[in-house]
Amino acid sequence: MRDKMMMKFKAASQNNLQMMIMVVAGTLLGGLLFYFILHRPLAAAAGDYARQATGHAQEITDVTNFQNAHLHMKEYRAELNKREQRVWQYLPEHMGQGEFMLYLERLALHNQMELQMVSPQKNISAGDSQCLPIQVRIVGRYFGLLRFLQGLQDGERLAVVKNLSIVSKGDTLESDMLIYIYAVPAK
Repeated sequence: MRDKMMMKFKAASQNNLQMMIMVVAGTLLGGLLFYFILHRPLAAAAGDYARQATGHAQEITDVTNFQNAHLHMKEYRAELNKREQRVWQYLPEHMGQGEFMLYLERLALHNQMELQMVSPQKNISAGDSQCLPIQVRIVGRYFGLLRFLQGLQDGERLAVVKNLSIVSKGDTLESDMLIYIYAVPAK
């Protein structure tokens, strides 16, 4: 009887072991199926939605910043008009050669410099703008020349200095330069 019970116990143990292996295998297979069929595609979709949400949030932030920067359209338009006036001041519709030469003469006198030569060259047309090169020779001291060049930079017109050459003659400097002034004719 004891042997019969042991045999039944062993048979039941083997059945339980097989059943447990099948349960574990089924659980692992179910977990793998869940991961590849549901979890992985849903995680990828969630990542796409998160990226789209970040992009939309940045777009909303940009629009809000633009609106906040331009809350007062009247003030914004006034600022744009000031900028446009500055551009037309630096790049007028007409060359104004005589006015610019008068400015050079006043600038030289103001900085104790002697304007020895002012020679306008031929106009150059470049696309929408015109350029007038002016050959200038000026004589004076070092700090006067620096103030003269600074005055050109701070002046009412866009003036570009090219081909600057300076020769020292005792206490004075003789400077030759080619100054370009620009104009943008009205269309």
